Amino acid sequence: MPVCLLLSGLLIGVSNPLLAQVPGRATTPSGPVGASMAVLATLQDAEVLPPEGTPEANRVIRAVIQFQSVFLKSDDLSVQLFLTQALTAQEAPSTDKTLSRFRSMGWTSEVLEALSEQWVTTAIDQREHLAPGFRQFNVTLKDFDSLMDLFVKAQTAFMRRGQNIHQVFGQYRREMPGGTQ
Repeated sequence: MPVCLLLSGLLIGVSNPLLAQVPGRATTPSGPVGASMAVLATLQDAEVLPPEGTPEANRVIRAVIQFQSVFLKSDDLSVQLFLTQALTAQEAPSTDKTLSRFRSMGWTSEVLEALSEQWVTTAIDQREHLAPGFRQFNVTLKDFDSLMDLFVKAQTAFMRRGQNIHQVFGQYRREMPGGTQ
């Protein structure tokens, strides 16, 4: 849980109400903050998160935060199409409901799983279409590949333990800011 405390400190700095009073600064809603914290806690629980304080861990924290912003805020058509295709490919009952929940609350394990599965099935030359949208948020295709790889490793680690990543993530999500009890 120490990584969550570090992330919390970083994100609270971004969402500090005093900063919201500064022109041009906006607060980050607690839903996406808590969702990022839950992703990191899930990765840590799966023992796939690099050791705290290392450059690798800092890259993962940055990727979790930035890619959530990419998929929430980017107006890049390739990025939005990738997200929509990922969710549509899932056997979920309602793509619109999942997308709406993501837009209001931030990361869900279902969205991460959908993105991961879409990433694996997307040809390398097609992935290049995402690069401009990612660059707007200072992240790369390699950063996304690494994040998706960590998600798959976490899924595998939980399956080996007889656990389900969605249940683990859900528990952490309820414990984080903006979570529902």
